[in-house]
Amino acid sequence: MTKPKLTYYNYFLFLSLILIAGYMMASLYFLNRTNDSGEQAFKFGRTVQRTNAIIQQTYHLEGLGHGYLLNGCEDTYEDYIEQKNDLLKEYDTLKLHCDKFNVGMSHAGKLHHLVSKRVAIMDDLIHQDSLHTMTEEDRISHMNKGSMFTDSIISTLEDIRKVNDDMRIDNQLLASNYNRNAMFILSVFGIVMLVIVFISFNRMKKALLQNERNVQEINQINLELKSMNENLENFAYVASHDLNEPLRKIRTFGDLIQAEMQNEDYDKDNIVSHITRMQNASKRMQQLINDLLSYSRISRDFKAMESIDLNKVLETVINDLEVRIQESNAQIDVKELPKNIQVDEIQMRQLFQNLISNAIKFKQDDIDPKIDITAQRVSVEDLPYEEAKELVAEEYWKINISDNGIGFEQQYAEKIFAVFQRLHGRSTYEGTGIGLSIVKKICENHKGFISADSALGKGTTFSIYLPITSEL
Repeated sequence: MTKPKLTYYNYFLFLSLILIAGYMMASLYFLNRTNDSGEQAFKFGRTVQRTNAIIQQTYHLEGLGHGYLLNGCEDTYEDYIEQKNDLLKEYDTLKLHCDKFNVGMSHAGKLHHLVSKRVAIMDDLIHQDSLHTMTEEDRISHMNKGSMFTDSIISTLEDIRKVNDDMRIDNQLLASNYNRNAMFILSVFGIVMLVIVFISFNRMKKALLQNERNVQEINQINLELKSMNENLENFAYVASHDLNEPLRKIRTFGDLIQAEMQNEDYDKDNIVSHITRMQNASKRMQQLINDLLSYSRISRDFKAMESIDLNKVLETVINDLEVRIQESNAQIDVKELPKNIQVDEIQMRQLFQNLISNAIKFKQDDIDPKIDITAQRVSVEDLPYEEAKELVAEEYWKINISDNGIGFEQQYAEKIFAVFQRLHGRSTYEGTGIGLSIVKKICENHKGFISADSALGKGTTFSIYLPITSEL
């Protein structure tokens, strides 16, 4: 069992899924880093808030303690006690914050000693002052010592804030690097995805155009197959009817000659008459076979098309038919035909020769033949064929060949192009009826069309449509 072949679209899908997954992972990673940066910024801000709170509460504690020493008010002392507890709680909060976020933990440990000493000095000062045993010199010494510890507390808090600022700056630099990397990586992902989409769009566009061309080619092949099937039916009819008819005559007259020869007093004139009819039947059969070969060669011998001048082709055909034209006193009026059209020259010569010969052959008895040949460009939308709109060409050359001959009923407009189909007896007009079949086949070889418009006694117009592929 063979493995399924990976097409371009499989590769594109696989690569697209990888890029989308990578893009999502990179986005999530950098979003996570951005979230971490936000949390770090919040952490550093909280550090500043808590250090500021301790500074304010330390100064407030000193103010309340000194105020109590001055006024001895119990309310002031209660405020002092409450502020002392708040300061210790605020320190505990700062200590937990530093431990949690690894910010200046050594300074936080030192701060605990300083805050405890500052509170102890203030408590000792208030206690001794309440006993009235402290001299002025001791009071000043305690106050100076307390101020020194306050300064140390402020200095330690500033050290914590400095460590916090350094970490904040490092975090900002790291976040800036992450942002740059995120922009670069996501831009690369975006550019690669855009390139893949652009390439894939072009490939898909080409594939769609190729599919459209394939559909048009299939439509053309279907038309050709339809025509071939019709031709096969016509060939079957010819083999079963037209070719059998002369054979049947030859056999019948042969039997008559054999029967006549068995008589001693045979009639020589009858025998000669039978032989003559046998020869005519064989001649008819030979003509049918030759026309069949001509038709098959039109289907088979199709040379590569080159740009030719139809005016020169028609001039050659008119020169070849010069004797018949003069004998019938025919008048041919030719307008300007395409000078550069890609067709097979030999087949175009056969096409014009068959149509002009028919126009001369099927003339009215009392009227000289008059043939008008014109050409014009038409859009595919103007063609009376729906199948033409499914083909490649957007414009066609429409070549009209009109005559003033006997014409025919319009209901037979399709029948006349079938192989060996005749609207008139062989005794009236010579030929096998294959000429228009050859004309139609030539048009089909060139991916064109032919139609006939006629009326009894009013002449016929054959319209030939040849696609305009390219012109010099």
